[in-house]
Amino acid sequence: MPDSYLVKPDGEFLHSILDEGGEDLKKCFQCATCSVVCELSTGRKPFPRKEMIWAQWGLKDKLMADPDVWQCYQCNDCSTQCPRGARPGDVLAALRKQSVQHYAVPQFLSSWVNNTKRFPLMLLVPVVLLAVALGLRGPVEKLLSFGEPHGFYAGFFPHWLIIGFYSFFTGLVTLVAAAGVLRFWQAMKAADESSGTYAPKLGIVSSVINTLKSIFVHDKFGKCTDNASRRLSHLFAFYGFTALFVVTAWAAFDLHVMPFLGIDSFYPFGLLHPIKILANAGCVVLIYGCVKALSDRKNREAESGAGISFDMIFLWLLLIVAVTGLCTEILRFIADPGEHSAGAGGPQYAAFGVYFIHLVFVFGLLVYLPYSKFSHIVYRTTALVYAEHSGRNEVEKT
Repeated sequence: MPDSYLVKPDGEFLHSILDEGGEDLKKCFQCATCSVVCELSTGRKPFPRKEMIWAQWGLKDKLMADPDVWQCYQCNDCSTQCPRGARPGDVLAALRKQSVQHYAVPQFLSSWVNNTKRFPLMLLVPVVLLAVALGLRGPVEKLLSFGEPHGFYAGFFPHWLIIGFYSFFTGLVTLVAAAGVLRFWQAMKAADESSGTYAPKLGIVSSVINTLKSIFVHDKFGKCTDNASRRLSHLFAFYGFTALFVVTAWAAFDLHVMPFLGIDSFYPFGLLHPIKILANAGCVVLIYGCVKALSDRKNREAESGAGISFDMIFLWLLLIVAVTGLCTEILRFIADPGEHSAGAGGPQYAAFGVYFIHLVFVFGLLVYLPYSKFSHIVYRTTALVYAEHSGRNEVEKT
């Protein structure tokens, strides 16, 4: 028998939802049209009607432990067909922002990273840290007797320094993100246990495999009707970023592991090298995906949803990383079309300046991941795995 539940409305939480994209929440009259029209709401715990009820009551504890908040892709079929104009899709988007902030450590960083006025100040952090790293470069190279830099930009920011710098900070945020995911999983499990509905249907490994298959083809996005084009922009951004991640990993492997194995490094890659082709293709695809997503947000707000800072900062950050990365490559060939050595001069300084800006925004994208919209890659994946594991999406037999 389910335990009794003491209702403890959180007024501050409710006001946060209203202020961050869910201002139409109070228009909801609980007709359940949203749950009926949603193609993804087929299980024993349909959404988003129950989330709208909980949000109106300010039941933060229930919503922060609810995987269905993350099963919503904000296709906004529910919003466009709501007879009251309550826009459940936008409300759930606001709830996802609250969830990220709830599981972030420290929480204030999430509010700063997702604030359009404070985010520029957050970019000063990598500026200072990168400047300090460059200042320490000389003494460390002298102490450890590093060889000559290999590659055009390595003369400015050597590979050992950039790999060490980003490995350290991404390692820290990986721990932060992992802690948030663990707390989220435990909260979902505890919520089901308290309601007497926790009965795993599928093993973790099988649940992960099924979830990854769904993510790679974006099949849930394909069920959207009013905002079907959103699947295309997300696919472009997803695979563009994935391609660039593979390129970065391979470049590090080629530069540091292959020589250790007695194999000559091919770095820096020529324009016709397969990895360079993948990098350029991935960059163009990522830029297109970001531009299309931003365009849809601006020109099709009724279908795409309100563009809150949580979404827009991430999209612009991703776009700037891609554009500055492409400019960095172009300027490398302009400043140093021949030998890959870092000589002094106007073109070189311009190239180094753009490269530094690129590194700053890469820091903002990767290191601020647990606090930004980018964290949806871990929280949504976790929620989808849990949904598979718990069987909450199974259609009840009658």
